[in-house]
Amino acid sequence: MCGIFGWVRFGDGLAAGEIECARAATKTMVHRGPDGFGEWTDRHVYLGHQRLSILDLTDAAAQPFLGGDRYVLAFNGEIYNYIELRQELEREGRTFHTDSDTEVLLHVLAAWGVNGLRRLDGMFAGALHDRETGEHLLFRDPLGQKPLYVHIYDGGVVFGSELRSLLSLPQFRWQLDRQAFRQFLAHSYYPRRSTPIAGVEKLLPGCLLRIGRQTAHHERWWESTPGADPLDLSFAEARSEFEKLFDRSCRISMRSDVPVGVFLSGGIDSTLVLDSCHDAAPAVQAFSVSMAEADYDESAKAAVAAAQIGVAARSVLLDEGALHASFTELMEVLDEPHGDPGYVNTYFLAQACRPHITVALAGDGADELFAGYAPFAGVAAASVLRHLPAPVAAAARAAAGFLPATDGYLGLQFKALAYLQGFPSHPSNRHGLWLSSLPPEALSRLLPKAGDAFFDPMRPGGAFDVLEADGRPASGIQKMLRYYQNVFLPEFVCHHTDRAAMLHSLEVRAPFLSAPLIEFANRLPDSVKAQGSVLKRMLRESLRERGYPAQIVDQRKQGFTFPLARWLKRRLRGLVDELVATGDLEHLTGGEISMPALRRITELHMSGRRNYYRIIYNLIVFRAWRQRYANLDFQ
Repeated sequence: MCGIFGWVRFGDGLAAGEIECARAATKTMVHRGPDGFGEWTDRHVYLGHQRLSILDLTDAAAQPFLGGDRYVLAFNGEIYNYIELRQELEREGRTFHTDSDTEVLLHVLAAWGVNGLRRLDGMFAGALHDRETGEHLLFRDPLGQKPLYVHIYDGGVVFGSELRSLLSLPQFRWQLDRQAFRQFLAHSYYPRRSTPIAGVEKLLPGCLLRIGRQTAHHERWWESTPGADPLDLSFAEARSEFEKLFDRSCRISMRSDVPVGVFLSGGIDSTLVLDSCHDAAPAVQAFSVSMAEADYDESAKAAVAAAQIGVAARSVLLDEGALHASFTELMEVLDEPHGDPGYVNTYFLAQACRPHITVALAGDGADELFAGYAPFAGVAAASVLRHLPAPVAAAARAAAGFLPATDGYLGLQFKALAYLQGFPSHPSNRHGLWLSSLPPEALSRLLPKAGDAFFDPMRPGGAFDVLEADGRPASGIQKMLRYYQNVFLPEFVCHHTDRAAMLHSLEVRAPFLSAPLIEFANRLPDSVKAQGSVLKRMLRESLRERGYPAQIVDQRKQGFTFPLARWLKRRLRGLVDELVATGDLEHLTGGEISMPALRRITELHMSGRRNYYRIIYNLIVFRAWRQRYANLDFQ
């Protein structure tokens, strides 16, 4: 787990001033790798690296890593199956000089080329330079656990693990992307390739970028589609195979030369991770977040799970006072506007456990592989409701508005309105609509310059249509899994885990996101994952077979979040008041926001008639981030 920065310069190559700026850009990510700084450069290429030492702590394993006279590698992440790959490469006659996964990765790419990426089990984003051919290869792991930002321009390519590294370069006149901002407000994050900055994109998960002497083009090196190439297994056979793959993933994910622990919420996913990790390493430590608010507090479940497994769990308290005191600091270190409250939870948890461990394992990915989110329970009804005439759907939404609004986790009105805003809609928009921060008509009022067509649920190509159709017949659950895996997981879940933890130089690994486990899960029938209202059926049965009580096995989904809707009315109210009263929001958003519409939204939320915390928090976060980059203009 590290931070990388690179600059590939076409034409005459890098000037001395550009190298100095590249060096400074690398050092903006010292939090990602406080254990060492390294760089390599020639006439056309700069590679910089901030190291967090996890495997082989010696200087011999430092990066950029040189492979003879030909290859130079810098990467961020971990290759969990590096021991098995090394043994295979040694049988082919290759020799090694370190005990690092970095050297193994370099040999994998040197020996097997791009096909070698398919042999990797881990999380990674990296760059390989071939001094012989001049080709530069950028690559990112299958489901986007590790980030990589890229800017391709006429003179070359710059890239980095965090957006802040690119924004530090004075050679570029960066501008804010107006359409991407509109999508951010709808989704609460920047989906797929998009970023806040025009011309800067994220390398998509499972993809690579080949950079030649004057060109750059994208390729896909990995893909796994839910429902493709299905397996014919009984439930018992499927569960048995899952247990083997999952236990193996937890075991190899714990490989480290520094202390390792587990994030434990007491939920199904993290309990499974801790259970398997404890079998492999009985001394493993567990860490959790407790809440002062009883309806959001999972500490009792975490205590039950920890006691069942036989480990002691450390806990950090997150309350209004702690968040209020730290909010300015949280926003000042945010790399990209991100509206997931889970970022806050992860930040506090990482801060608390970093003095004890350098690597943590988490349950990320389980919901996206095994159908764990509430919308999966509504797939069957969607096949009927999608035929509703627009007036009937509008009447249903109006009726749902009379349900009691609460600021608890996924209250009845909140769920009903979120679900119904998906009807009627074009199929390409439905998943985005279900997860949208506001109904489309409310977004049109809030962002009038976007035009009604951009938020029109019946028109493809707008704010909610962010995933290309693959043209393959698929069930409703399979389509939803594909959306969650390709859109929500990389840039909502993995994004907040990576950024929040790395601010404390903590590496977080996700055993559910092992490549073999992903591919196996995507070949399983729907009934193994969801059956009626029972979600994550496979995982629940795995816990039941391991002897866990109903309190753990049969619990409902509780997101990794905090009572944000409630706290915005109390200790955080000042943030809402600033949003609507200071007068700077119209300027900071390039004139996009209708202040009367925003005041109406905040009034409805504060009075308890609607739960609009998501759009309010999105704007609070964007405003704080934008104030740090006040020199940027919208394109």
